[in-house]
Amino acid sequence: MPEKNRNKRQEPRRSSGLGLALWVAAALILFILFLVNQGKIIQNLKVTGFFGRVFGKTPAFVENAAPETVASAGKNEIEPVTSPQIEIEKIPAPSDGGKSSSAATQDTYSEPAAEKSDALPASSQMVNLKLCFMSINSDGSVTRREVTRAMKKTGSPLADAINALIDGPTVEEEKEGCRTLVSTGTQLISASVKGGSAILNFSGEFEFNQYGIEGTRGQLQQIVYTATAFPTVENVQFLVDGEHREYLGGEGVWIGTPLSRNSF
Repeated sequence: MPEKNRNKRQEPRRSSGLGLALWVAAALILFILFLVNQGKIIQNLKVTGFFGRVFGKTPAFVENAAPETVASAGKNEIEPVTSPQIEIEKIPAPSDGGKSSSAATQDTYSEPAAEKSDALPASSQMVNLKLCFMSINSDGSVTRREVTRAMKKTGSPLADAINALIDGPTVEEEKEGCRTLVSTGTQLISASVKGGSAILNFSGEFEFNQYGIEGTRGQLQQIVYTATAFPTVENVQFLVDGEHREYLGGEGVWIGTPLSRNSF
């Protein structure tokens, strides 16, 4: 009988111990989620004015928080390559007062008259382009980090996006852990799109990456994800100094065929 009573007393203790362990585990999970998403949480608190409405004052770490870099895996809203519409028009040659002329007509090129619009000129307009940078983790591994950057609208947004990768992240993007792994000194020689493939021609510096094979794979991944963010680009064919190469760099990363997002 005493043994039975002792067991009954121990059961509540076990239940309370299990409940405490569950509460600790839940608190730990919430803490980890906060650490992972603290940037978004702080931005939400800042935007909604939570502290100001509830406590009457917003803490300095929320008020001074830098805008979070926008991450997105979606598509750009513009085509990768655009060009002005040029029409060839035949017009009569000027009269020469009855004298014979070797040609009855001459070819002239004229751009169609622009429609009246209140919109700003293209050089003043901005467009959001999706760029892919990389983050280097504490263990030396690299992970992809996609951001959206507002850039001046031009007739060659694909080239603008690739050159932005070569130039590297902005100060704000660097604060978010972004960096470029494109080989130092690389230049984009030409960019075009044909049949869903972006054909990108880089200078010889592109071939060898100072970070080894991880850097080579990283720079290819950066460019492929940035180029395929345009709606009509499915993959990227890489050229080096205008030539097709089967492998890139001394480590031999395959570029003999067009690379897509599924290549990584």
